[in-house]
Amino acid sequence: MITGETEQLLDDHFLEDYDDFIGNKKKRRARRAARKAKRLQRRTIRRSAPKRIERRAKRKQFFKDVGQVYNDIGGATAIGAAIDSFTRPKLPTDYSANTSEPISDYSIDVGAPTETEEEKKGIPTVVYVLGGVVIVGVIGLAVMSSQKNKSYQSY
Repeated sequence: MITGETEQLLDDHFLEDYDDFIGNKKKRRARRAARKAKRLQRRTIRRSAPKRIERRAKRKQFFKDVGQVYNDIGGATAIGAAIDSFTRPKLPTDYSANTSEPISDYSIDVGAPTETEEEKKGIPTVVYVLGGVVIVGVIGLAVMSSQKNKSYQSY
């Protein structure tokens, strides 16, 4: 009797269609194919949605407009020139000579001419900042010590 049952388990046709964990392999393949079909259907519906197509067209047009403006202003060269107009480059020095004077043959001038600031009268800003830090520190220490005293008194 036991031999007959084990012969049935060893049958190749029976083992091909049987899966111990999930069940029938043919059913599993069918479920997998159905899931793939549903996924494909969702993707095509999602990609062809009118709102998505409209957003994609707006985004494409926006980047075309940005690219056109970039080309109209002159590209990276013009942007670099605009940035250089705000910054003041250092004057070149003659490294072979030991003098610290600039070379007198030519001059480089980018941006506004350098003017010395008049000395401001009154209290410098640094004093205000340091005073504020000290005041906030003293208040913080007072609050911490009062909290510490409250915790001792509660016990």
